[in-house]
Amino acid sequence: MDLGQISEYCYNLTNSYLEITNQSQVIADTQDAIRLTKRYFLQDIFPRWSPLSSEISFSYNGGKDCQVLLLLYLGCIWEFFLNSLQDTQYDRQYHKYPLRSLPTVFIDQEETFATMEDFVASTSERYCLSLYESLRGDGRKLSMPEAFELYLKSHSETKAIVIGIRYTDPYAADLKTIQPTDADWPDFLRLQPLLHWKLSNIWSFLLFSNEPICGIYGMGFTSVGSIKNTLPNPHLNVDRTGKPSLLFQWEIAHAFGKAEGQHDQVNVSKVSRKDLALLKGSNGKYLPGWYLTDDSLERAGRIKSC
Repeated sequence: MDLGQISEYCYNLTNSYLEITNQSQVIADTQDAIRLTKRYFLQDIFPRWSPLSSEISFSYNGGKDCQVLLLLYLGCIWEFFLNSLQDTQYDRQYHKYPLRSLPTVFIDQEETFATMEDFVASTSERYCLSLYESLRGDGRKLSMPEAFELYLKSHSETKAIVIGIRYTDPYAADLKTIQPTDADWPDFLRLQPLLHWKLSNIWSFLLFSNEPICGIYGMGFTSVGSIKNTLPNPHLNVDRTGKPSLLFQWEIAHAFGKAEGQHDQVNVSKVSRKDLALLKGSNGKYLPGWYLTDDSLERAGRIKSC
């Protein structure tokens, strides 16, 4: 699919989720979350910075939050494109979608899992991302401001960057949907229309989407960082007393475009041999990440630095 086709696909996917009527409370809450994110894009963001130009870039790292926001973003760009044709005298079939690829930046600060790197590469192709990948520096770790400054030097037309951060993330409690960067950062607008989403909303929509999910989440991870500071979530250990049960059977069984005979299958990417060897040292076996819905435990697999 080209970018126009995958954007239309994401638009139809989003509408399909919004049309669910036999919903659980989680689905109802996620529908409300989607409507608010769409309002931010279509009413607050796109009238100021056109997504059909190069004024907006998307920050992408292959994580679950970024992927959910990307699906919604692509769908909203398609809706914005359709809305722009309302006053023309020609049918949509005579209008060419103006974008061939989506401006995207991947701030690759630390060594991450090979499965995640493979996933970023494969989904960049699926979603037609024009992916700029930051360098890790010559023997040192680049700071986030330094990495974004390098990106903006080569993409000077960028005015705003879409970021998939949520209120439950560290230092995010006081963030706003649209806000300038801090004084010690390069100058751009941060667009953060996913702030209000909960972990359960993320899993519900992502599992229903039937889009490939990074395979590392299937190994018990719920928050993925560097290979040096990320472990499977201990609350998903299968031998743990009081381990969570799956809340998303309906989304998995009725996933968008799912073929017959695949009702209990989740579309996950292949885990690399390198990561399988790395995870052999993990203590026990783990349920997939989507079994966890408690936001306060999402980062329990992160190792705190001293």
